[in-house]
Amino acid sequence: MTLVRRHLVGALVAVLAVAVGIALGGGPLQRDDAAPASAPTEVVDEDAGPAADDVAAAAAATLLGARLDGRSVALLAGPGVTDETLDALTAGIESADGSVSGTWRLTGALTEPSQKALVETLGDQLVEQLESKAAEPDAPGYERIGQLIGTSVATRRTDASTASQDALTIRQSLAAAGLVRGEDRDARQAPLVLVVLGNDLDDYVVGGIVDGLAARSAGVVVAAPVREGDLTVLDALAAVTTVDGSDGELGQVAAVLALAGVETAPAGSYGASGADGLLPLG
Repeated sequence: MTLVRRHLVGALVAVLAVAVGIALGGGPLQRDDAAPASAPTEVVDEDAGPAADDVAAAAAATLLGARLDGRSVALLAGPGVTDETLDALTAGIESADGSVSGTWRLTGALTEPSQKALVETLGDQLVEQLESKAAEPDAPGYERIGQLIGTSVATRRTDASTASQDALTIRQSLAAAGLVRGEDRDARQAPLVLVVLGNDLDDYVVGGIVDGLAARSAGVVVAAPVREGDLTVLDALAAVTTVDGSDGELGQVAAVLALAGVETAPAGSYGASGADGLLPLG
């Protein structure tokens, strides 16, 4: 563990420990007058303390509260994301009094640069077929497919809405082409979108898809295990909020907190390597 990271984790542990302590009545504001005035000082290895993920797990209920308060979230997962990670994020959203409208998997056929022709052809066909504002006809291929995915799962309205006919048509076409898989064809369109990335994607692929999604939803948060790669690209776009550490408790709590504030404060950068701090607690 590097010195900088050790200090970050130590600071986080202290902050979250205060939150847990106050919530449980055992924090630093509680006094024990029976305690001795001075206690022996114990030398502890600074690497032996509780991990940030462990403390985040203990403080999750206190930190999340009812921050999503009835809000609906569409959950999109890229290649390489485990079911365990998706289950944990779903549980976090529900713990914050939100709900997941539906879960969709972005396949390798969508994200592999070798499939660019398929992505562009399907985009052309859907724009021509729908004759609507589901996507910008002249947008670059991956940005346009991102807009189409956004139209199919998300809405710019404040509340979730019943899936439109255009949304259902796009979902069916994306599934038939093997680009996006979803379990609930009739899932509602949600104002918030949480994109969870696993395998590192080509810059123009991830940038285009996420930029398109952001144009068709009220707010997008993108989470990944590390900041290097995809999240660095997305931070430069400044269109969505990013969170690193999605495979651990700290990142998962940060992702849910980010969803709660993304509509009013988009384009944040959170997690152990986030430019705006560990957790979006504003």
